[in-house]
Amino acid sequence: MKRVAVVGAGWSGLACALELAHRGQAVALFDAAPQAGGRARAVGIRLGDREFMLDNGQHLLIGAYTETLRAMAAVGVHIDRALLRLPFEIRYPDGFLLRAPRLPAPLHLAAGLLSAAGLSWTGRRHALASVMRWRRQHWRLTDDVPASTLFAGAPDDIVRRVWRPLCLAALNVEPSDASGQILLNVLRDSLAGGAHSADLLIPRLDLTRAFVAAALERLLASGAELRLRSAVQGLARSDGRWRIDSRGGALAVDSVVLALPPDRAAQLLVTGQRHELATTVEALQSIAMAPIATVYLRYPPTVRLPWPACALLDDAAGGRHGQWVFDRGQLDEENAGVLSVVISAAQSALSAGTKPLEAQIAAQLRTDLGLPAPLASTTVAERRATIVPVPGLKRPPTRLALPSLYLAGDAAAGDYPSTIEGSVRAGVAAARALHADTRVG
Repeated sequence: MKRVAVVGAGWSGLACALELAHRGQAVALFDAAPQAGGRARAVGIRLGDREFMLDNGQHLLIGAYTETLRAMAAVGVHIDRALLRLPFEIRYPDGFLLRAPRLPAPLHLAAGLLSAAGLSWTGRRHALASVMRWRRQHWRLTDDVPASTLFAGAPDDIVRRVWRPLCLAALNVEPSDASGQILLNVLRDSLAGGAHSADLLIPRLDLTRAFVAAALERLLASGAELRLRSAVQGLARSDGRWRIDSRGGALAVDSVVLALPPDRAAQLLVTGQRHELATTVEALQSIAMAPIATVYLRYPPTVRLPWPACALLDDAAGGRHGQWVFDRGQLDEENAGVLSVVISAAQSALSAGTKPLEAQIAAQLRTDLGLPAPLASTTVAERRATIVPVPGLKRPPTRLALPSLYLAGDAAAGDYPSTIEGSVRAGVAAARALHADTRVG
């Protein structure tokens, strides 16, 4: 039996390790952190006199995240208990509502636009015409352009209320910084996908309970070796095998999958000092990263939003940074009174510090939703949370230039942005490539 080292125990590494174990490979899973899950896991967050188990960043999934849902189901997670499924909608506190009924695409979007509340008729027509045009083009661009170009000429209300929020939610960066093609890939699979593809899936449970813990349990049951607190510090190839040097000691393996952020993957590949990897290292080092912030606010347990989640109109210049707000108490009674507010492309929001940001978010919720002052608040800021998917972004391929060396995670080439689904897809792709190569060899 061949031994494989998977370096990185985030969702990409976990998905890769599970796929390899399922295919009969002996897996050793490494991570520098004391817990698995990467940027999508539970942490203890103190809000006043109580500690809550919440995620290190609020996530929103969609029905088109097929590989994520498959991975969760494969480790025994009950999807409906882990995730709240809602029909696609963009709702604002001021009464704006775009909701797509469950009809075949693109009828669901057409019906949603026709019945939308708070959207001009010009905006409705333009949005539907845009989707139909992208559909005729098979959701492909001849040349990649900024996502903002896709909306050129669109009425301000449809850009501000629909297209920009969708881009921020799907790609985590402003449309001017985002690849139009990658955004169209997500819209293709959601707005033009099959039944329920556009549904919103909001985690009821923290993501450790929703996937990570079950994945680790399944891996350990399969005989996988788990090495947490074991940062990999070097890679070396000799006599057809790889040597992994980590804080937990050295290990010889037949294949290696790097399921790491781009900068960390580049640092590790440099340790090999191999000219074959120079192009890969250069590509990885050129990938920019952007922050995402989640502000958690605690209110009395009786405080409830009218909905589990809604969009917010942000205005950085006016101190309104919140883009989406989630009522954690409606999702899990243990978190009654806790709201989470998400800020993608959070550089400006974080520039003055977290305490001023929390005060601004509280004021925004008071204005928009009539909420009282929170009892406590805190901010979880992932400074390098997501890649910036610029137009024409070149990410290295899954198979790297040296034998039995593979790339997964945000760093690997793929159709999807730096999301949970993109990470899981990259992990599965690396495992399948490795398994296919092993069979051929």
